[in-house]
Amino acid sequence: MFVNYLQIAWYNLKRQPAFSIIKILSLAIGLGCSILVISHVQYARSYDKHIPDWENTYRVITHLVTDQPVDVPGTSNAYAPALRKDYSQIELIANMLAGRGFFGRGEDSVVNEYFYAEPDAIDIFGFDFISGDPATALDEPNSVMLNESTAAKYFPGEDAVGQSLTMDEQTELRVTGVYRDLPINTHIDMQMLISVGTGKQLFGENFMGGTAWVGFNGTITYLRLPNAAEASNLQADMPAFIERNIPDQQRNFATLNQLRISLEPIADIYLSPLSGFGTTNNRAQVLVGLSIFATLILLTSCINFANLSLSQVQQRNKEIGVRKTLGAKRGQIIVQFLTESLLLTFIALVLVLPIVWFTLPAYTALTSTNFTAITVLQNGTALWLLVFVVATGALSGLLPALVLSRFEPASIIRGLAMRGRISAMLRSGVTIVQFGFSSALIILALAIGMQISHLNTMDIGFNKNNLVVLDSTYNPRDPETFDYDAMVNELLTHPGIQAVGKTSVPPPATGGYNPWRRPSYGPDEFKPISHIVVGPEYFDVMQFRLLAGRWFSPDFASDFMPPQNPPPAPGQAPPPPPPSATHSAVITRAAVSNFGFESPEAALDQIIMPGGGAPPPGQPVIDYRIIGVLEDFRMSGGLEDPLRSTSVIRATEQDMRILVLRIDPTQTTSALAHIDEVWARHRPDIPINRTFYDQTFNDLVYQQTNGISTAATIASVITVVISAFGLYALAFYSTQRRTKEVGVRKVMGATTKKIIGLLTWDFLKPVFAACVLASVAGYFAATRYFAQFSSQTEIPLWLYVAVTVGTVLLAIVTVASQCYRAANADPVKSLRYE
Repeated sequence: MFVNYLQIAWYNLKRQPAFSIIKILSLAIGLGCSILVISHVQYARSYDKHIPDWENTYRVITHLVTDQPVDVPGTSNAYAPALRKDYSQIELIANMLAGRGFFGRGEDSVVNEYFYAEPDAIDIFGFDFISGDPATALDEPNSVMLNESTAAKYFPGEDAVGQSLTMDEQTELRVTGVYRDLPINTHIDMQMLISVGTGKQLFGENFMGGTAWVGFNGTITYLRLPNAAEASNLQADMPAFIERNIPDQQRNFATLNQLRISLEPIADIYLSPLSGFGTTNNRAQVLVGLSIFATLILLTSCINFANLSLSQVQQRNKEIGVRKTLGAKRGQIIVQFLTESLLLTFIALVLVLPIVWFTLPAYTALTSTNFTAITVLQNGTALWLLVFVVATGALSGLLPALVLSRFEPASIIRGLAMRGRISAMLRSGVTIVQFGFSSALIILALAIGMQISHLNTMDIGFNKNNLVVLDSTYNPRDPETFDYDAMVNELLTHPGIQAVGKTSVPPPATGGYNPWRRPSYGPDEFKPISHIVVGPEYFDVMQFRLLAGRWFSPDFASDFMPPQNPPPAPGQAPPPPPPSATHSAVITRAAVSNFGFESPEAALDQIIMPGGGAPPPGQPVIDYRIIGVLEDFRMSGGLEDPLRSTSVIRATEQDMRILVLRIDPTQTTSALAHIDEVWARHRPDIPINRTFYDQTFNDLVYQQTNGISTAATIASVITVVISAFGLYALAFYSTQRRTKEVGVRKVMGATTKKIIGLLTWDFLKPVFAACVLASVAGYFAATRYFAQFSSQTEIPLWLYVAVTVGTVLLAIVTVASQCYRAANADPVKSLRYE
């Protein structure tokens, strides 16, 4: 029986090749998009599942509520020791701290990312050691582990274990282990692991051992528990854990900021919205958006398939009537139509698989992923894809099968099938759905494009153009490595370099985030505010807008903080603390409101101070007098939360690592060449690291918006094409069904123009309805997307009008040929039409 169904399906496929090709193409488009997204979803779900006992491995998350909730995928250094002490059920726990430095053998050094890591990290992540002893690899100071690729980079053709690697031109590290590269589907790329003891030698015994519970310096804490029940119990006890362990002098500040701690399963990290303090990860958003777009495309394809099948009823009705007259049951008719849809679906699959194979690199580039077809098969996606294809075929053919199989043989043979109000509503409904999807996606794509343009052109409070950010690699622990002042002065000798400023953090970073207070505040009152430390030239370089007061000036010694002494060497006594003093600060307009000052002018000469209260006994009192107020500025434009923007600026005349140079745009080429020449003279052994700030800024916007923007554009184009196919099918069916009506109208004197207008209007009514619904859906979709940005553009009314006009014109062009053919048909032949 099934073979008979296949033979009938193949016969019908060949009998109407044009319709069959359109069906296959629309299904192939939907299947191709869906296969890519399903592969992406499976790839995302496979992240970090190579880790031993990944189901019971967690990352610790810190939660605060300042003016709004803040979720930090990191911890205070104080958490891990207290967790070890309080919870014996924790099998493994390790702190890790990311870094970036220069590593090399001999005179040549290259930049490499690394992590300071506690020994338990080795067992938590289950490194597969090639050489070395995992039990002791991170026990001693000056120890480093390398993955296989990094070992080959620094020690090609050699056994790296036991050899030395120089970090930042001063610290000799002994390689204690080499482990296999982690798979690509891991949330953390660990090329190097350096022992925490190394950091303690370099930075003092407090390295990764601070006691501030509401303080973050990039530390990440991972732990493993025996089972999910223990994780649930530990999570429930977190409020009591904080209450038991937090120092009394920090309790008020923690309570004020509603400090909480939670556990995040390690398998959830890849799609977690948390990627760092003050930053967000939009992978989940992109994946959800792509899944929605793929679903809409597939639904449009299935609806189009149903449309085309229903439009063929005039060619299939007598066949169905005869089969029913000869005893075929309704269930058999349904199976026949489902067999045909499954056959077409598998043909579409065969056609689209090579296309998916070749478009996979473009898709992974669009989504910033790196999975391959082999990765997809390894993740067990093939079985899901097979089930998905069968479901798609069944869904596509189900509606035609149910509709066409319900008619009685007599009505089918007389040609009365698919007539009346219900059938008209069905045809209008599918048109509304198809064009509603496509029009809503067009509105969303255009709105996202307008938001991207807004982000790139908005006023961010300073001149972002012609700024070069240069990492000088200056190290206060070894200031004699090169002549810092000589290099800066030599940079300024070129007329194309207008100014050179110093800062503690490279733009677009927004600096530290700490409690600040006014002297009049109560003991429990604080304002969490971000801040940076800069040099006196920074204002001229950035071209901020001064609202009141002045900028830091060398004429006022108190404007600048005293030099910060580097950590003492091991065994050396720490220097005495500096005396109490009042220095100067510049704040932004947002900070004026945050501190409760009435105006920028009213904020001048007011005192503010960092910290959550009085300093510990014996420590100096450091406060700051406000000398100036700047217009608000956004280092990352509308991508960052305004509360995370820098609000307090302090100054120092001390050397700092990051240099920001303002370049004359008419001399860019020669100025950059001069920078490179100066660098080569002063830092010949270190590769230069310079970037244009506006390029970094644009890259941030691109990374945040490109995936959804491109996906929405592609999805809108695809759904428009499929919808046009569907509308063409309806036009073909409708004009065929109304052949006699057209003949009667022509005999009664109707002109071709009037008949074309009558037929076209019937198609345009559901298209207009679709555009109205699409405008509403597009508005809400765009508004939801815009919510992630702190600065948003307005969607103008003309955008909805333009999309509506464009959609209607497309519909007219699609049905014009069929309407014109029907209107110009010979009325004699039309009246004889059966």
